[in-house]
Amino acid sequence: MTSNQEFKRLARRVKLRRWGMTILIAGVVCLGLGFLTVQTLNTLTRKASDRDNAFMSDVAEIMAPNIQISDQYLVNNKLFSGQVLSHRYKDIEGQRVAWSPMTADYSWAQGGHLPTALNATDEQGARVYDRVTQQKVPVFYNVARKRQAGQLTGSHPLQELGQVERTKGQVAEVALTFQRPLTYRQIQQRLPQGVHAAWYWLGVSGKADTTVMANNFVGLQAGDARGRLTQQDYRAFRDVARTASHQATAAGFTLNGFAPFKYAGQYVQRYPQLTTARFAGVIVTGTSAHLKRLGTPSWVAASAAGVVTPQTTVK
Repeated sequence: MTSNQEFKRLARRVKLRRWGMTILIAGVVCLGLGFLTVQTLNTLTRKASDRDNAFMSDVAEIMAPNIQISDQYLVNNKLFSGQVLSHRYKDIEGQRVAWSPMTADYSWAQGGHLPTALNATDEQGARVYDRVTQQKVPVFYNVARKRQAGQLTGSHPLQELGQVERTKGQVAEVALTFQRPLTYRQIQQRLPQGVHAAWYWLGVSGKADTTVMANNFVGLQAGDARGRLTQQDYRAFRDVARTASHQATAAGFTLNGFAPFKYAGQYVQRYPQLTTARFAGVIVTGTSAHLKRLGTPSWVAASAAGVVTPQTTVK
Protein backbone atom coordinates (compact mmCIF):
# COMPACT_ATOMS: atom_id res chain seq x y z
CA MET A 1 0.00 0.00 0.00
CA THR A 2 1.42 3.33 -1.01
CA SER A 3 1.82 6.15 1.43
CA ASN A 4 -0.79 8.12 -0.54
CA GLN A 5 -3.43 5.41 -0.04
CA GLU A 6 -2.55 5.13 3.62
CA PHE A 7 -2.96 8.87 4.00
CA LYS A 8 -6.41 8.78 2.33
CA ARG A 9 -7.53 5.95 4.57
CA LEU A 10 -6.37 7.83 7.66
CA ALA A 11 -8.08 11.01 6.50
CA ARG A 12 -11.31 9.09 5.89
CA ARG A 13 -11.10 7.59 9.37
CA VAL A 14 -10.56 11.01 10.96
CA LYS A 15 -13.44 12.44 8.94
CA LEU A 16 -15.81 9.69 10.05
CA ARG A 17 -14.71 10.12 13.63
CA ARG A 18 -15.41 13.86 13.43
CA TRP A 19 -18.82 13.26 11.90
CA GLY A 20 -19.58 10.75 14.62
CA MET A 21 -18.57 13.20 17.32
CA THR A 22 -20.65 15.93 15.67
CA ILE A 23 -23.71 13.67 15.53
CA LEU A 24 -23.16 12.58 19.12
CA ILE A 25 -22.83 16.17 20.34
CA ALA A 26 -25.90 17.20 18.33
CA GLY A 27 -27.86 14.32 19.83
CA VAL A 28 -26.81 15.24 23.36
CA VAL A 29 -27.70 18.90 22.72
CA CYS A 30 -31.11 17.93 21.30
CA LEU A 31 -31.81 15.68 24.26
CA GLY A 32 -30.76 18.46 26.61
CA LEU A 33 -32.92 21.02 24.83
CA GLY A 34 -35.81 18.58 24.79
CA PHE A 35 -35.44 17.97 28.51
CA LEU A 36 -35.27 21.71 29.22
CA THR A 37 -38.32 22.31 27.00
CA VAL A 38 -40.34 19.66 28.81
CA GLN A 39 -39.25 21.03 32.17
CA THR A 40 -40.18 24.58 31.11
CA LEU A 41 -43.59 23.49 29.82
CA ASN A 42 -44.20 21.49 33.00
CA THR A 43 -43.34 24.57 35.06
CA LEU A 44 -45.69 26.76 33.00
CA THR A 45 -48.44 24.14 33.31
CA ARG A 46 -47.95 23.87 37.06
CA LYS A 47 -48.08 27.66 37.45
CA ALA A 48 -51.29 27.75 35.39
CA SER A 49 -52.92 25.09 37.58
CA ASP A 50 -51.72 26.90 40.70
CA ARG A 51 -53.35 30.12 39.47
CA ASP A 52 -56.64 28.32 38.86
CA ASN A 53 -56.42 26.63 42.25
CA ALA A 54 -55.79 29.96 43.97
CA PHE A 55 -58.61 31.70 42.12
CA MET A 56 -61.12 28.95 42.88
CA SER A 57 -60.07 28.99 46.53
CA ASP A 58 -60.70 32.75 46.56
CA VAL A 59 -64.14 32.17 45.06
CA ALA A 60 -64.93 29.56 47.74
CA GLU A 61 -64.05 32.03 50.50
CA ILE A 62 -65.37 35.30 49.06
CA MET A 63 -67.95 34.66 46.35
CA ALA A 64 -69.93 31.55 47.34
CA PRO A 65 -73.31 32.60 48.80
CA ASN A 66 -74.06 29.89 51.36
CA ILE A 67 -72.15 27.46 49.13
CA GLN A 68 -69.53 25.16 50.60
CA ILE A 69 -66.95 22.94 48.93
CA SER A 70 -66.42 19.21 49.40
CA ASP A 71 -63.09 19.03 47.57
CA GLN A 72 -60.85 20.64 44.99
CA TYR A 73 -58.37 18.74 42.84
CA LEU A 74 -56.90 18.27 39.35
CA VAL A 75 -58.72 16.12 36.77
CA ASN A 76 -58.35 15.23 33.07
CA ASN A 77 -54.60 15.68 33.36
CA LYS A 78 -52.73 15.58 30.06
CA LEU A 79 -49.09 16.28 29.36
CA PHE A 80 -49.37 20.06 29.48
CA SER A 81 -53.02 20.78 30.33
CA GLY A 82 -55.89 19.74 32.57
CA GLN A 83 -58.73 20.98 34.76
CA VAL A 84 -59.29 22.02 38.35
CA LEU A 85 -62.56 20.62 39.74
CA SER A 86 -64.41 21.57 42.90
CA HIS A 87 -67.56 19.78 44.10
CA ARG A 88 -69.95 21.95 46.10
CA TYR A 89 -73.08 21.76 48.23
CA LYS A 90 -75.38 23.81 50.44
CA ASP A 91 -76.14 23.17 54.09
CA ILE A 92 -79.71 24.12 54.98
CA GLU A 93 -80.23 23.57 58.70
CA GLY A 94 -78.01 20.49 58.65
CA GLN A 95 -79.49 19.09 55.42
CA ARG A 96 -77.09 18.93 52.50
CA VAL A 97 -78.28 19.93 49.04
CA ALA A 98 -76.17 19.26 45.93
CA TRP A 99 -74.91 22.35 44.11
CA SER A 100 -73.20 22.86 40.77
CA PRO A 101 -69.49 21.99 40.62
CA MET A 102 -66.95 24.57 39.54
CA THR A 103 -64.33 23.74 36.91
CA ALA A 104 -61.47 25.65 35.32
CA ASP A 105 -59.24 24.67 32.40
CA TYR A 106 -55.50 25.33 32.36
CA SER A 107 -52.66 24.78 29.89
CA TRP A 108 -49.06 25.86 29.43
CA ALA A 109 -49.93 27.90 26.32
CA GLN A 110 -52.83 29.94 27.67
CA GLY A 111 -52.21 29.74 31.39
CA GLY A 112 -55.09 29.50 33.83
CA HIS A 113 -58.59 30.21 32.58
CA LEU A 114 -61.47 31.58 34.57
CA PRO A 115 -63.81 28.78 35.67
CA THR A 116 -66.07 27.65 32.85
CA ALA A 117 -69.05 27.54 35.22
CA LEU A 118 -68.59 30.22 37.88
CA ASN A 119 -71.89 30.25 39.76
CA ALA A 120 -73.66 30.03 36.38
CA THR A 121 -77.42 30.54 36.46
CA ASP A 122 -80.61 30.51 34.39
CA GLU A 123 -83.18 33.27 34.77
CA GLN A 124 -86.96 33.21 34.61
CA GLY A 125 -88.24 36.71 35.12
CA ALA A 126 -86.88 37.99 38.43
CA ARG A 127 -86.15 34.47 39.65
CA VAL A 128 -82.73 32.87 39.29
CA TYR A 129 -81.82 29.16 39.21
CA ASP A 130 -78.52 27.29 39.44
CA ARG A 131 -77.77 26.06 35.93
CA VAL A 132 -76.76 22.52 36.85
CA THR A 133 -79.05 21.61 39.76
CA GLN A 134 -81.90 24.02 38.84
CA GLN A 135 -82.23 24.86 42.52
CA LYS A 136 -83.51 28.37 43.19
CA VAL A 137 -80.86 30.99 44.00
CA PRO A 138 -81.33 33.51 46.83
CA VAL A 139 -80.51 36.89 45.26
CA PHE A 140 -79.75 40.33 46.67
CA TYR A 141 -80.55 43.84 45.44
CA ASN A 142 -78.67 47.12 45.37
CA VAL A 143 -80.87 49.42 47.45
CA ALA A 144 -78.79 52.42 46.35
CA ARG A 145 -80.22 52.08 42.83
CA LYS A 146 -83.67 52.79 44.25
CA ARG A 147 -82.52 56.10 45.64
CA GLN A 148 -80.47 57.02 42.58
CA ALA A 149 -82.68 55.84 39.75
CA GLY A 150 -86.14 55.62 41.28
CA GLN A 151 -86.13 51.81 41.26
CA LEU A 152 -84.48 49.13 43.34
CA THR A 153 -82.82 47.33 40.41
CA GLY A 154 -83.33 46.61 36.76
CA SER A 155 -86.13 44.16 37.62
CA HIS A 156 -88.79 44.24 40.30
CA PRO A 157 -87.39 43.01 43.63
CA LEU A 158 -88.72 39.79 45.04
CA GLN A 159 -90.69 39.69 48.29
CA GLU A 160 -90.85 35.97 49.04
CA LEU A 161 -90.40 35.77 52.79
CA GLY A 162 -94.16 35.56 53.33
CA GLN A 163 -94.46 32.64 50.91
CA VAL A 164 -91.73 30.73 52.72
CA GLU A 165 -93.31 31.48 56.09
CA ARG A 166 -96.60 29.95 54.91
CA THR A 167 -94.99 26.61 54.04
CA LYS A 168 -95.11 23.69 56.46
CA GLY A 169 -92.53 21.05 57.26
CA GLN A 170 -89.82 22.71 55.18
CA VAL A 171 -86.31 24.02 55.71
CA ALA A 172 -85.29 27.00 53.63
CA GLU A 173 -82.77 29.70 52.90
CA VAL A 174 -83.84 33.28 52.18
CA ALA A 175 -81.71 36.25 51.08
CA LEU A 176 -82.69 39.37 53.02
CA THR A 177 -81.59 42.71 51.54
CA PHE A 178 -81.50 45.37 54.25
CA GLN A 179 -83.00 48.84 54.00
CA ARG A 180 -79.77 50.12 55.55
CA PRO A 181 -76.48 48.30 56.23
CA LEU A 182 -76.39 46.64 59.64
CA THR A 183 -73.60 45.55 61.95
CA TYR A 184 -73.17 41.94 63.00
CA ARG A 185 -74.59 42.74 66.43
CA GLN A 186 -77.65 44.49 64.96
CA ILE A 187 -78.34 41.49 62.70
CA GLN A 188 -78.17 39.04 65.59
CA GLN A 189 -80.53 41.22 67.64
CA ARG A 190 -83.11 41.25 64.84
CA LEU A 191 -83.17 37.52 64.10
CA PRO A 192 -85.60 35.45 66.19
CA GLN A 193 -84.54 32.22 67.85
CA GLY A 194 -84.20 29.37 65.34
CA VAL A 195 -83.41 31.68 62.41
CA HIS A 196 -79.71 31.61 61.55
CA ALA A 197 -77.58 33.97 59.51
CA ALA A 198 -75.73 31.49 57.29
CA TRP A 199 -73.98 34.00 55.01
CA TYR A 200 -73.27 37.75 55.28
CA TRP A 201 -73.40 39.92 52.15
CA LEU A 202 -70.96 42.84 51.84
CA GLY A 203 -73.03 44.67 49.22
CA VAL A 204 -71.81 46.35 46.03
CA SER A 205 -70.38 49.71 45.05
CA GLY A 206 -72.18 52.63 43.42
CA LYS A 207 -74.90 51.77 40.93
CA ALA A 208 -73.80 48.18 40.34
CA ASP A 209 -76.77 46.10 39.20
CA THR A 210 -76.96 42.85 41.14
CA THR A 211 -79.58 41.42 38.78
CA VAL A 212 -76.91 40.85 36.12
CA MET A 213 -74.40 39.22 38.49
CA ALA A 214 -75.94 35.73 38.43
CA ASN A 215 -75.00 34.27 41.82
CA ASN A 216 -71.67 36.05 42.17
CA PHE A 217 -72.25 37.97 45.40
CA VAL A 218 -69.43 38.89 47.78
CA GLY A 219 -69.56 37.96 51.45
CA LEU A 220 -68.52 35.49 54.12
CA GLN A 221 -69.90 32.27 55.52
CA ALA A 222 -70.99 32.07 59.15
CA GLY A 223 -68.52 30.46 61.49
CA ASP A 224 -70.94 27.82 62.77
CA ALA A 225 -74.40 26.32 62.23
CA ARG A 226 -75.99 28.93 64.51
CA GLY A 227 -74.91 31.76 62.23
CA ARG A 228 -72.33 33.25 64.52
CA LEU A 229 -69.13 35.04 63.53
CA THR A 230 -66.05 35.66 65.62
CA GLN A 231 -63.28 38.18 65.17
CA GLN A 232 -61.07 35.25 64.17
CA ASP A 233 -63.55 34.27 61.41
CA TYR A 234 -63.59 37.83 60.13
CA ARG A 235 -59.80 38.15 60.34
CA ALA A 236 -59.37 35.02 58.20
CA PHE A 237 -61.80 36.43 55.63
CA ARG A 238 -60.01 39.78 55.71
CA ASP A 239 -56.66 38.15 54.94
CA VAL A 240 -58.09 36.22 51.98
CA ALA A 241 -59.84 39.34 50.64
CA ARG A 242 -56.66 41.39 50.83
CA THR A 243 -54.63 38.75 49.04
CA ALA A 244 -57.25 38.11 46.35
CA SER A 245 -57.65 41.81 45.58
CA HIS A 246 -53.98 41.93 44.54
CA GLN A 247 -53.86 38.70 42.53
CA ALA A 248 -53.96 39.28 38.79
CA THR A 249 -56.68 36.72 37.99
CA ALA A 250 -59.01 37.71 40.81
CA ALA A 251 -58.33 41.45 40.61
CA GLY A 252 -59.07 41.45 36.88
CA PHE A 253 -62.39 39.63 37.26
CA THR A 254 -65.37 41.94 36.66
CA LEU A 255 -69.15 41.61 36.43
CA ASN A 256 -70.70 44.25 34.20
CA GLY A 257 -68.12 46.75 35.41
CA PHE A 258 -68.17 45.68 39.08
CA ALA A 259 -64.94 44.10 40.38
CA PRO A 260 -66.02 41.83 43.27
CA PHE A 261 -62.56 40.88 44.56
CA LYS A 262 -61.31 44.44 44.37
CA TYR A 263 -64.43 45.55 46.25
CA ALA A 264 -63.81 42.90 48.92
CA GLY A 265 -60.28 44.26 49.40
CA GLN A 266 -61.60 47.81 49.74
CA TYR A 267 -64.31 46.65 52.14
CA VAL A 268 -61.94 45.00 54.62
CA GLN A 269 -59.65 48.01 54.41
CA ARG A 270 -62.58 50.21 55.39
CA TYR A 271 -63.83 47.75 58.02
CA PRO A 272 -60.78 45.97 59.48
CA GLN A 273 -62.74 44.71 62.51
CA LEU A 274 -65.94 42.67 62.74
CA THR A 275 -67.39 45.10 65.28
CA THR A 276 -67.37 47.95 62.76
CA ALA A 277 -68.27 45.99 59.61
CA ARG A 278 -71.65 46.78 58.07
CA PHE A 279 -73.45 44.22 55.96
CA ALA A 280 -75.93 44.95 53.16
CA GLY A 281 -77.82 41.70 53.56
CA VAL A 282 -77.79 38.17 54.85
CA ILE A 283 -78.88 34.68 53.83
CA VAL A 284 -80.86 33.20 56.69
CA THR A 285 -81.85 29.57 57.15
CA GLY A 286 -84.49 27.94 59.31
CA THR A 287 -87.53 25.73 59.42
CA SER A 288 -90.92 26.98 58.26
CA ALA A 289 -92.01 27.45 61.86
CA HIS A 290 -88.91 29.40 62.83
CA LEU A 291 -88.88 31.60 59.73
CA LYS A 292 -92.49 32.52 60.45
CA ARG A 293 -91.23 34.36 63.52
CA LEU A 294 -89.62 36.96 61.25
CA GLY A 295 -93.04 38.23 60.22
CA THR A 296 -92.78 41.26 57.92
CA PRO A 297 -89.65 43.05 59.14
CA SER A 298 -89.49 46.77 58.35
CA TRP A 299 -85.70 46.62 58.12
CA VAL A 300 -85.84 44.29 55.09
CA ALA A 301 -86.06 45.87 51.61
CA ALA A 302 -86.35 42.63 49.63
CA SER A 303 -86.46 38.90 50.29
CA ALA A 304 -85.63 36.16 47.79
CA ALA A 305 -86.03 32.49 48.62
CA GLY A 306 -83.34 30.03 47.66
CA VAL A 307 -83.49 26.31 48.38
CA VAL A 308 -86.75 25.21 50.02
CA THR A 309 -86.84 21.49 50.76
CA PRO A 310 -88.83 19.13 53.01
CA GLN A 311 -87.50 18.84 56.52
CA THR A 312 -86.19 15.44 57.53
CA THR A 313 -84.93 14.01 60.78
CA VAL A 314 -82.50 11.77 58.89
CA LYS A 315 -79.47 13.81 57.84
